Amino acid sequence: MYYTEVLSEKYFKLFMGAYNDFRANCAKDYLFELEPLNYEDFISYFKKGIIKCILLLEGAVPTAFLAYSEAQEDAIELYIIHCLGFENINEKKRLLLEAFLNETQETRKTSLVSYPMLGKQEDFKEIIRRYNFNFINLAVFDFPILDKKETKNLEKIRFTDLPIGYKIVPYREIYKEGLRNCIYKSFEKTSDINFDPRFKSYKGCYDITEKITEEIYGTFLSQASRILLYENEVVGFCLANITGNHIGNIPLVGIVQEHRGLGLSEVMVKSAVEEIIKLNRQETIKLDTLNVSTDYENTPAVKMYEQLGFNLSYTYPQAYLPPLALQV
Repeated sequence: MYYTEVLSEKYFKLFMGAYNDFRANCAKDYLFELEPLNYEDFISYFKKGIIKCILLLEGAVPTAFLAYSEAQEDAIELYIIHCLGFENINEKKRLLLEAFLNETQETRKTSLVSYPMLGKQEDFKEIIRRYNFNFINLAVFDFPILDKKETKNLEKIRFTDLPIGYKIVPYREIYKEGLRNCIYKSFEKTSDINFDPRFKSYKGCYDITEKITEEIYGTFLSQASRILLYENEVVGFCLANITGNHIGNIPLVGIVQEHRGLGLSEVMVKSAVEEIIKLNRQETIKLDTLNVSTDYENTPAVKMYEQLGFNLSYTYPQAYLPPLALQV
């Protein structure tokens, strides 16, 4: 007999086993690049209301859980649905999801739900579709920066000179305000706004800028990040960071609409990747690979990464549930 209950102090000790099982398997089963919070920190965040958690119990023992956050404005971030063992997994996940939808009903009137279904979570896709979730197919590409042949091939790629008025420079703090505005103008009409509403506003794009440049999302590589200027105004960007011990990442690439179609994204990304390779060879950083993600339906972006030597690593469904006010 299964039943769900919101995590409370009486379950803190009993819940530790299920949570630590998730931590032990997060990289293999869910493709996590960053190590999740340890149990003590998870409970601390829970007590502060930053993270919320629903348990599935068998008897009085937590054997599955769902963790989420309502801290982001206009979005509920569903982090993980994890079950111990293999018995009745979909039934357990369904019960947790229904409890989650019930708990968040008031917030969901105006906030969307964002749920990256990484790794094994993709098996749950057809079930959550019944609850009106939509999906964007995201692709993760890897560049093998330790492969000398691939790095040589990258060096051989030649693009035309930048048009008059344009220049590409490393990121500096003086570009932060321009970067925020450029992120907004670059992403306001993309598929990303379906699962991350921050892209819809200047305020939200400021939050994204802060979390990347102030290292909330990993170690920011300002030296390798690139800013595209047109007559000294920020009109494009390629940001770089380190999200795991040996994993480099390009979290955002964008160009303002009126400056697209000139091949400038390719030049920015190539420049950033070459700098990351250089830093790696100098042992300033230590990486085994470099990745980037994009909407798999964004054909120009996919072609660009493949042209530069990135290889498709995997795809996953980014699930999102629109606010109740927008559901028909």
